[in-house]
Amino acid sequence: MLKKTGVCLLALSLAVPSVAGTGYAKKDSTFQLKQAVLSNQVIEGDLVITPAAGKNITLENVTVKGSTYIKGKAPESLTITDSSLQKLAFNNSPHNTEVTVSGDTFISLTELESGASLTETELTNEGFEAITLLNGTNAELNGEFTDVTVKGKNKGLSKKENELDINGIVDRLFLNALTDVDLPLDSLVKELTVSSLGGKSNISGEGLIQEANLEKAISFNGTATDNPDDFITPWSLVWHDEFNSTEIDRSKWDFEIGNGFTDANGEFISGWGNNEKQYYTDRPENAKTEDGKLSITALKEEYEGFDYTSARLRTKGLFSKTYGKFEMKASLPVGKGMWPAFWMLPEEDRYGGWAASGEIDILEAKGSRPHEAIGTIHYGETWPNNKYTGAEYTFPDGSTIADEHIYSVEWEPGEIRWYVDGVLYQTQDNWYSKERNASANHAYPAPFDQPFHMLLNLAVGGNFDGEPTEDTVFPQSMDVEYVRVYDLTGRDYKTPELPVVEAEPLPENAKLPLEDGNLVYNSGFNQDSPDVAGIDGVANTDHWYFLTVPDFGGQASVSLEDLNGQTFARTDIQNGGSQPYSVQLIQDVTIGKGRYYKVSFDAKSTQSRNINVKVSGDADRDYATYSSSESFALSSDLKTYEMTFQMTEETDVAARLEFNLGLSTLPVWIGNVKVEETEAPELNEDASKDPLSNGNLVYNGTFDQGFPDRLLFWNIEKTDENAVVQVDADRRVFTSQSDQEPDAVQLIQKGIQLQNEGDYELTLDLKSDESNEVLVEFLSEDGSEVYHSETLSVTDDWSTQTSAFTMSGLDDLNAQLVLSVGGGLIEADNVFLKKTGNPVDLVPVKNGEFESSLESWNSYIHFDAQASVAQVDGKAVIDITQQGQEAWSVQFFQDGLTLEPGKTYTLSFDAASTLTRNIEVTVENAAYTRYLSEVVSIAEGEQAYEFTFTVPEKGPLSLKFLLGATEGASFEGHTLTFDNVVLK
Repeated sequence: MLKKTGVCLLALSLAVPSVAGTGYAKKDSTFQLKQAVLSNQVIEGDLVITPAAGKNITLENVTVKGSTYIKGKAPESLTITDSSLQKLAFNNSPHNTEVTVSGDTFISLTELESGASLTETELTNEGFEAITLLNGTNAELNGEFTDVTVKGKNKGLSKKENELDINGIVDRLFLNALTDVDLPLDSLVKELTVSSLGGKSNISGEGLIQEANLEKAISFNGTATDNPDDFITPWSLVWHDEFNSTEIDRSKWDFEIGNGFTDANGEFISGWGNNEKQYYTDRPENAKTEDGKLSITALKEEYEGFDYTSARLRTKGLFSKTYGKFEMKASLPVGKGMWPAFWMLPEEDRYGGWAASGEIDILEAKGSRPHEAIGTIHYGETWPNNKYTGAEYTFPDGSTIADEHIYSVEWEPGEIRWYVDGVLYQTQDNWYSKERNASANHAYPAPFDQPFHMLLNLAVGGNFDGEPTEDTVFPQSMDVEYVRVYDLTGRDYKTPELPVVEAEPLPENAKLPLEDGNLVYNSGFNQDSPDVAGIDGVANTDHWYFLTVPDFGGQASVSLEDLNGQTFARTDIQNGGSQPYSVQLIQDVTIGKGRYYKVSFDAKSTQSRNINVKVSGDADRDYATYSSSESFALSSDLKTYEMTFQMTEETDVAARLEFNLGLSTLPVWIGNVKVEETEAPELNEDASKDPLSNGNLVYNGTFDQGFPDRLLFWNIEKTDENAVVQVDADRRVFTSQSDQEPDAVQLIQKGIQLQNEGDYELTLDLKSDESNEVLVEFLSEDGSEVYHSETLSVTDDWSTQTSAFTMSGLDDLNAQLVLSVGGGLIEADNVFLKKTGNPVDLVPVKNGEFESSLESWNSYIHFDAQASVAQVDGKAVIDITQQGQEAWSVQFFQDGLTLEPGKTYTLSFDAASTLTRNIEVTVENAAYTRYLSEVVSIAEGEQAYEFTFTVPEKGPLSLKFLLGATEGASFEGHTLTFDNVVLK
């Protein structure tokens, strides 16, 4: 609930009794209630409620400046709305009363000498503030309370034990009398004090107590103790929403609207990337607070062109946190296609696009599997090279997600723990993050070392649980009682340690390797046994199987073809679909926990294209990815590719070696496939370093790789023994503190590739505590020859420094970069060395005049579109009969462009359309990061177009004409032509 910081008394416009308020004022200003309803009253003295007023009493818009007394047999219910009471006192009565407060209600003190249930709901004010239990009272508290005191009537002594049930949050609980306290899992006491008179009180339950002061021993869950350390929680509440307000608190929650989002490249991703079918709104029909809960409701209705509506709330920009305990109590909808979730995303994508910067799914549920709750993390590289790991929790005793349960994670550096109703069901500590332009994985525990915000949503349909059926009930709601966030204050957070996974013996039913150690059978595609299954209709493919996924538009076929005397599987792709796994070539292999494996294969295409290769589980393992999910860039040349990984999950005797060939219509040849057990790979940090994809010749120039020092690929040499050299983990900045000369501390990277006659430019960010100098040197491998030397000035403000030179006389692929950073406090970041001379390719786009063919060009037609591409009269001609739903549903493109990072390029082309329409023109990498993104209006009559752009990486890149359902595009059949495509 939303507590106010101050007490706000009601401003009432009416000071005389309304018709509903019937009573009389005595000379002593006591007002005695005679009827069940009192409204719109200001009572200067006391209000007395007796059995004569009725069993169910309502106070609405009432101010009592004296005290309010419940005398005689208490009523069954007392409902108080928009009212202000100084004191509410229940005299001794054998009858329990249900007291509910709502709206703009404030009750300063509530005294109970008889049993009562106090509930707060839909408040805009404090509700109950202080509660006192007297002389053997039983009370149930539902809401958020500031002070609760239990004491006897005379000198603290009680004739009988008090009973107190807490369902919510109590800031301060003072036991000054013998009390039996029930503290269920969803309850929290921030501060407990027990006096000597409260000794021997009993507290039971799994709720949390943050602080405690005991003058005398108590019993906690059946064990006597006088030491608070035996039961206080290490977690302290830092943020929460109990949803007891009248409307959703917009200072805590933001809404996401629509059926998708625009990514960092300006491309709209429909269905939220998951093929979801709902349109999210911020209407109260889809999200509201009611009866002390947040209700997110999915409706079946026509709205904004979609068949369903729902809501998606988040705390982005309002609250985020690194590490802590995150908890929700909720009941969830059931039925096929219902997809409720409580999850977290990074506040900023520090390590790159999804999922390189991580995702924590505290709770996801499939409506078709209501007996399970699912917890998952997503990490690795940007899509489609990401991976995920997780586990399911099965509810005991026939319970389902439709019942109220508490879902939480405890997130510490290097460890995340998942709980349902306080039961730990999985712990994860093995993950990684690597962005496209990184030389290695980011320093562990990245990506889960940065602030994350929370999300609550109810999706309908999509890839997770499939589409609703006619049996799925609408409307349905995800009802959230609270969301709470805690910080770890009772002890230090864990210090992260790189996880170690020991190799385990293989089970008896393991698929054993062949004599040559290969776990892949029939890698030569030359076996055809009637007892062994293979690809349907393709001989000599024993042990292999081939899948196309119609739901994602995959259409392809397999044949065998001889290349250089070896048999290869050739996949011809009619439609690459919308996912890498739309087209798959697969063989099952046994992968043992803790063991290392090397995957190698030979492959080619007709032109440049990417394929995705990974080792994963099957449906029984929720298709969990065991290896990294690697993207390999194929060309028209037959090459060998490989990757090495450790199996960190449980042994899988039927793991899937997947060649994912979707997203392109270019054919793929695959052969000589091997999966072999190997030793853990060793990294030579000083070896010669090929340029990164962004052209950087320096590895880990951002100081965020390598555990634990973040100095992977760097060497430190210092003559000053007192120098302090480290990387600030929070800022990811290199720092050196030395009082001697600059060369007293040197930051060195070896294996720098310098080529004869090459022009180079080094840039780096530098800062000092005062005016200072940093010496930059490029040396030969043995340090005997200086290729370049320059002194850079450093000030107390961050500045980007540049040092340019030309390599003359020889190639040195093992040169050294030496930065002398002694002589004070020096900070450095973003070290980048690029080759500025000798353009990679003077004519990046091939066959842009289409003189005789479409060689070098490719097309992609999504399954929701219909089009054909041909060369006619020296032009590329695209006939479109159905555009599909996305801009990328119809594509005409050229892959494999290699450009010079930092250079400015000009793209020009001629184009025409039989109907005026818009198209998109992009230059992007394999991760769909766009460096040129233009919406172009094409009309009848050929026109010339020209655009300039700069790329930060050399590629390979793709030039794409996106001809699908761009905004402003016609949905009628039409024809487009292209000619004279030039990139220079």
